[in-house]
Amino acid sequence: MRTVGLIWVLGAVLSCSKAEPAGTSASASAGASAATPAAASAAASQSAAESAPTAVLPSAPTAEVPSAPSPGSASRPSSFKGGAKENIESAVGLGCEAVSLDGWLQFLCRKKNGTGGHPKRALIRTPGGAEQAEGREPAPGAVAAAEGAELPGEELLPNEYGDLTVVVPFSGDERRDVTLEWSDTRYTLEVSGSKARLIWAASGVPHRRGCAAVLEESKAALQNAQKLEPAERLTATEATKLPRFGVCQPAGLGSWALALKAASAQGEGATRSLRLELEVVRVDIEGQRKTASFGALSAAPGGLEISALQAYDYDDDGNDELIVPYELKANAGASPAELPAPIWSFDAAGIKPYARAPRVSGGVGVEHLDFDMRPDLGSYGGFVAWLGADCGLKTCPARVTGPKLYFHALPDGGFSETDDAALGALKRACPNKPAVVVVEAAGSLNAAQTAKNLVCARAHGVSEEELGAQLAAKHALLCGEAAACPLETSLSSWLKAPLNVALPAPAARK
Repeated sequence: MRTVGLIWVLGAVLSCSKAEPAGTSASASAGASAATPAAASAAASQSAAESAPTAVLPSAPTAEVPSAPSPGSASRPSSFKGGAKENIESAVGLGCEAVSLDGWLQFLCRKKNGTGGHPKRALIRTPGGAEQAEGREPAPGAVAAAEGAELPGEELLPNEYGDLTVVVPFSGDERRDVTLEWSDTRYTLEVSGSKARLIWAASGVPHRRGCAAVLEESKAALQNAQKLEPAERLTATEATKLPRFGVCQPAGLGSWALALKAASAQGEGATRSLRLELEVVRVDIEGQRKTASFGALSAAPGGLEISALQAYDYDDDGNDELIVPYELKANAGASPAELPAPIWSFDAAGIKPYARAPRVSGGVGVEHLDFDMRPDLGSYGGFVAWLGADCGLKTCPARVTGPKLYFHALPDGGFSETDDAALGALKRACPNKPAVVVVEAAGSLNAAQTAKNLVCARAHGVSEEELGAQLAAKHALLCGEAAACPLETSLSSWLKAPLNVALPAPAARK
C-alpha cells in the first residue's frame, strides 16, 4: 500500500507542474486582447512560441508588461456629425473647417479658398516614418536624407464636388503631417496629439527676410524725404499721415507689397502737394523679388488713403493677382493725368497690370456683390472732381463724386458693369430718381448730395437737357456772384461723361 500511495503523490505533483505553463499562456492571451496592434502582434508571437513542444523545466515567474492604451477609438468614426469644432488658425481663409470626434480629426476644405484657389491633393505622412510608428527611433541621418525629397505618404484627392477631406488620429501620442496643396498655395497641417496647426509653405526665414527688406527700404525712403532741401522736404506730420508702405500681404507661395521708392513735397497752404513714387513688389518663397513701377501719385497732405492689400487669382492660373484699394481724396484742386491700375499680376516674365481689370477713376474699393468669393470693384467712372479753395462755395470740399459704379468679377477672369449683380448694386445706391438734383441745406449748397443726385438722375434716364436746366437754375447757389466756377463746370461736364449703365424704368401700375 505504501508503494501505491507514493506513486499517487508523484503523479499529482507532475500533473500540477504541467498545468502552470498553460495558466500563464492564458493570462498573456488575455492581456494581448487589450493591447495596441504592435503589442498584440508581440503577444501572438509569444503565444505561438509557447505552444511548441518543449521540455518542462522549472522557471522563475515573469512580470506581465502592461500595454499602452489605444488613443481614442481604434477605428475612425463613419460620421463626424455632432463632433466638436476645432479652431485652427488660417483654416477659415482657406475655406476649411475642422471637427474632432472620438480621438479623430476631420479637416474638410471646400472647392475654393479665399483667394480663388482650389484643392488639388493632400499627402498624409507619419513623422519619423515606420520606425516611429512602431515605437523605434529613426535611423541616424534618415531625417536629413529625406529633406527636400518627396516622402512616401497616403495621397488623397478632392471628390467629384471639388471638396477635399482628410481624417487623422487626434489624441494620445499620435502625430501626422499633412501637406495640403491648392492651385495657388500650399500649407502643412501639423497634428500632434489633440493639437493641430497650419503652417504656410512661405513662412520660412528666406521669405520673411525678403519682406523685412522691402519694409525697411520703404521706411528709409520716407526718412530720406524728411531730409531733403526745405522746398521739397516732407514734414514729420505729413509723413505720419501717409499709408504704411512696404508691408507684405501673403498671397499664394509668396507675398505682395506696395513699396515707397521716393517722396517729395512742393507748394504751401492750399496748394501743398506730396509726390510719391511707388513700386509693386512680389517676394517669392525664397525671398527673391520682382518689381514694377506702380506710378507716381500726387496728393494733398493726408489726401491719399490705401486700404489693406488683397489678393485673388482671378484668371485661375495659380498666381494670385494683387488688388490695391486706394482713394485719392484730395489733390490741391488738380485732376491727376492718370491713376495707377487697381489690379496687378505676375508670371515668370515679371509683374504687369492685370490685362482684364476695369479702368478706375478717383479710387477703387473692393466690394462683394454676391457670394462667389471673387472680389468685385467699385469706382467713379468719369464722375469725380478735385476742387481747390476757389470752387465757388464759401467752403469747398476737396473732392466730389457720384455714387460708386460697380464691376462684377466673372468666372472667366473679366469684369462686367452691366450684369445683374452690377445693376443691383447701382440700384441700391440710387433706389429712386431724385426729385431734384441741386440740394440746398440752410441756405448753402450740399455739394456731395448734389453730385450724387446728378449721376443717379442720369442712371434713371433723366435727359441731359433737363439736368442742364436744373444746374442753370441754381447757378447762384453753385457759384455765388461769379459768372462761372470750377464746381459748376465740373458738374456740367458730367452731363456728357460716358455712363454705360442705366436702371430700368419702374413697371407701370395696373
